[in-house]
Amino acid sequence: MVQQQLLKQESSVSEVLSSRKKQLTRNIEQHTDERHMNTLNQQSNLESSISQIIRTYGKQFTQIRKQYTDGLGGRCVMGVIMSYYGWDGKCITNAERRLYAALVALRQAGISKELLIELNDSGATFDEIADYLDNIKNR
Repeated sequence: MVQQQLLKQESSVSEVLSSRKKQLTRNIEQHTDERHMNTLNQQSNLESSISQIIRTYGKQFTQIRKQYTDGLGGRCVMGVIMSYYGWDGKCITNAERRLYAALVALRQAGISKELLIELNDSGATFDEIADYLDNIKNR
């Protein structure tokens, strides 16, 4: 009897939370412009795509070590991820926002920024870093 009452309470709490989540989602969608929603959608899919970003977007840059950019088309792995989020490799204000976007994406994917920097600065190529991330994700 007591167990049934608890299950009913759990169901009603779950239903209330689900309903509230739907309402909040609708509110967010109504008050968020389309471009921002695209960014949120990209971030929610990052667990499977950080390695893809590094592997494919990294092809646009010469890989460098110890700094995000060299100002001449070179990027480290973090610079590549920041560039994916819109950093031009020059603007400092822009860099701070893009670094934050990259850090959020890495956190959501469960990837350590320090790990990426260590791999990059120890000589791993973009492809090797991407392969490493794919391997740890598939364990």
